Amino acid sequence: MLNSLTTSSFTIEPAGPDDDAELRALLRDMPMGKRIEVAFFREPNFFHACGIQGTFVQVFVGKLDGRIIGMGTRAIRPSFVNGQLVDAGYLADLRLRPEYRGGTFVARAYRFLRELHEDGRTAIYSTVIVEDNRRALETIAANRAGLPRYTTLGRVLTPAIYLKRRLPSLPGEIARGSFDLLPAIVTKLNENRLQFAPAYTEADFLDGRFRGFRVDDFYLLMRQGKVAGVLGVWDQRSFRQTVVMRYHGLVGKLRPWLNWFRRPPLPAPGQPLPFFSVAFVSTDDVADFATLLRRVYNDAAGGEFSHFIIGLHEHDPRTAVLRDYTFTPFAGRLFAVTFDEPPDLDGRVPYVEVAFL
Repeated sequence: MLNSLTTSSFTIEPAGPDDDAELRALLRDMPMGKRIEVAFFREPNFFHACGIQGTFVQVFVGKLDGRIIGMGTRAIRPSFVNGQLVDAGYLADLRLRPEYRGGTFVARAYRFLRELHEDGRTAIYSTVIVEDNRRALETIAANRAGLPRYTTLGRVLTPAIYLKRRLPSLPGEIARGSFDLLPAIVTKLNENRLQFAPAYTEADFLDGRFRGFRVDDFYLLMRQGKVAGVLGVWDQRSFRQTVVMRYHGLVGKLRPWLNWFRRPPLPAPGQPLPFFSVAFVSTDDVADFATLLRRVYNDAAGGEFSHFIIGLHEHDPRTAVLRDYTFTPFAGRLFAVTFDEPPDLDGRVPYVEVAFL
């Protein structure tokens, strides 16, 4: 029963359209980071981003005296686990206002999540916790009594690669995506059977599920007339924004001076960051990935974007390509989450779709 975890004033319940404004305010009010506080907005509608996280998505909220003090998302999507196509879960957007941490609210939320889990839609989840979020790593990911089992799967590197001057091109025939090539694109994407890699259908790219992404946003490495590698560029600013809220310490004091020398400059507080995500990556080897990424970089250099974000697991050999670029390092900790038995994973390198985070 969804409302079984109820006290006299605290309830946990599914989020609905009437909660939209409060959910967006919750994200605005809870920036992350220390020296630079960054908030993740979902304007103009919180729920516009939910569809990209899975084919079945549940958002739940914790309300105290009718006010939202916390939230979380459970998403299910077709994925490859141990190379086999299954429905796997993804846990995201866990937020609790700071003044309510340290109580029993998190434990109650996970008991509620267990109730949802009993629908049998999936046996395993993944989740990513920002590396400097020490509180989350020391609480929900510490395998405390009453919480699900978190099994560490290493670090996911999510560097912000700066778009400066163009770099020398790398050999290879590059084409842009088209409807005629979509079947071959999807086939190539589904060859990416790294741990937790999403599985796709042609309909995913035709029915608007991936809001703002067009078929011609794919970059394709062609070899003998066939699609040999895939990489997508996704500008999500129409429904998700990353905003620097404030600077602290010397960075805040010296920002105007630093911007005389720094390119791209540090943005003013409250200004959304002009970046895109590199998504839908499937290549056979490091060289193919390097060729595609270089073309994306050169096409965007000198344009409206200051940088792009890409996600690669620390054990993915393609991380070697990142050394060819200037970037600010960011990372998260990847976990498999199960409610009973530990996960039975075969040790292959994970894949995290950074555009879904």
